Amino acid sequence: MTTPHARRNTVRLSRLLFIGITTSLLGILAGIVPDFTAQQPSLIFSNAARADEFSDTDLRNYAAALMQIEPLRQSTLAQVSRANNGSLPNLVCNQPNTMEALNSEARSLFIRYCNQCESIAASRGLSIERFNQITQAVRSNPQLQNRVRSFMN
Repeated sequence: MTTPHARRNTVRLSRLLFIGITTSLLGILAGIVPDFTAQQPSLIFSNAARADEFSDTDLRNYAAALMQIEPLRQSTLAQVSRANNGSLPNLVCNQPNTMEALNSEARSLFIRYCNQCESIAASRGLSIERFNQITQAVRSNPQLQNRVRSFMN
């Protein structure tokens, strides 16, 4: 039986992992992240957003969050892999069942990562929903990719 606190942490972890993986995919698609060592999952988004829906402030905050999250993602994946005897399953924050193959140390590292990603997005004034809307739009819009990239320089 799970406690309300445990369920709340699982939901929070799920959201954070989703942010981290989404960020990685954005990096791959936008060409802003040069090296990845782990497989990335495919994500399906349900909410479409137009590129003109995003202000420069939104995109500046998004770019800043990406730049903080990506090094953390790479480091965490390496730590999780080492802690899990070299095994790195396809992990997604908003899908707690993806963590079932992790041992307790690796799971703890990954949960911490998800929590940190949520904090990073929030510190930049972005809700998870807004962060994911921007990610979806950037994935499909080269002009928006360029706008985000310009804020990363």
